[in-house]
Amino acid sequence: MRKLTIPRPTCSPHFHHLPTSMTALIVAALLLIANPSHGAEDQSYQALRDWIDNPPAGTPATAGQHLTLSDRETILEALIPHTAWKYYFFDDMDMEIAATRHYPAPDGWGENMATDYTMDENGTLVGFTGGGFPYKDIDADDPFAAQKAIWNMMWRPGAFDYDMPMVTWLRGESGKLDRIMEYTSTNAQYARGHDHSLVPGYEEVRSKQIMEFRSPRDMAGAKNMTIKYVDHHKEDSGWLYMPAQRKPRKTLASERTGELMGMDMIREDSNGFGGKVYENNWEYLGKRKVLATINVSTNPEFGGPSQWVPHKARWEVRDTHVILIKPKADDHPYSARIVFVDAETYWTHWMFAFDKKDDQLLRMNQHFLKYSEDYDTEPPAQAPYIKQDFSKSVGHKVFIHLGETDINAKKPHATMTHCFTNKREFTAARAKQFYSLRNMISGRR
Repeated sequence: MRKLTIPRPTCSPHFHHLPTSMTALIVAALLLIANPSHGAEDQSYQALRDWIDNPPAGTPATAGQHLTLSDRETILEALIPHTAWKYYFFDDMDMEIAATRHYPAPDGWGENMATDYTMDENGTLVGFTGGGFPYKDIDADDPFAAQKAIWNMMWRPGAFDYDMPMVTWLRGESGKLDRIMEYTSTNAQYARGHDHSLVPGYEEVRSKQIMEFRSPRDMAGAKNMTIKYVDHHKEDSGWLYMPAQRKPRKTLASERTGELMGMDMIREDSNGFGGKVYENNWEYLGKRKVLATINVSTNPEFGGPSQWVPHKARWEVRDTHVILIKPKADDHPYSARIVFVDAETYWTHWMFAFDKKDDQLLRMNQHFLKYSEDYDTEPPAQAPYIKQDFSKSVGHKVFIHLGETDINAKKPHATMTHCFTNKREFTAARAKQFYSLRNMISGRR
């Protein structure tokens, strides 16, 4: 290959009389030609928008393929969002491609919904109580298309009613392990469609969740309870119990931009977007096909130079709604967030959030899911500290969360989580006892 020589602006008569800004642009362009991979490392907001708006050409991925780094330019760059290339393309990468499947929704899904719900001028859903997707179809020309896709994501089946033991690894560059955390999240959905609540008298409650830590030692026994409400304008209620304090204290639910328990995410990053719709501006960017770990065989191992991303996992090509979210608050850490939401299941596959200071990537996450009916032939791994009967999940026809990777590009650092999720059904009496403040102290199950 012929060596490219870049002229020095101060010596060349052709550059000498050019304005400094023009000289810088020419040199930058020559550097890009000399090093084509430089553009691939661009993690700016604009680079991702360019990938979305002008998708690179690629050969379709086919079922049965195992894609490696050699398939990057021909197949993978068209299916993996540009911002993720830095982490997901590495020397020994292996992506197993499965056939794109149709996944039936739960029996009766959409048959017990309220009919009088509306959307206000801010895109906030009013009067909806679950039981189905609030919006059956998403029209790209609808000025509220982005919000409608997000509301479908927020009310998707399988988002609640589970036991979820978890193990989380916090790693720096080169795979340096900083911390391991073990904890369990248990969640119950109260709002279950038209005129029905899990616990009569609690019709204003959407869901309740308790998260309990068993390690590391400085967090053992800590519990966090969150109550979400049907009314989206009502702030969540939260309580934190630390054994040393011996009583739960109320937490500030409106604080959604602080890092969660030392992990590489903020509370708003949950499921790609876990904030308030009315606090943001929205834009629908259309549909894109992406690779997604929508139905992994089991909890994936982690790979890459820093062990930050799924390795030797099963992927599908999925149609997604691409949604741009821009916070209205001046003090929000993000200038923009882009999420890729599955067009059939409405689970989020990818999320990218950009730093308000420079529009460069700040945080991203990517999720690992499994269809409950495949638990029958491919049960996921057991958590290291508890044994579960995964057959309880078969028959629900929902997607179940098996983990995620959350990357903080600015530290740089990452949080990788394996979830060992099993469906759980509560009776009204059991839910009242389990999600009581008294139970947070006693730990009675």
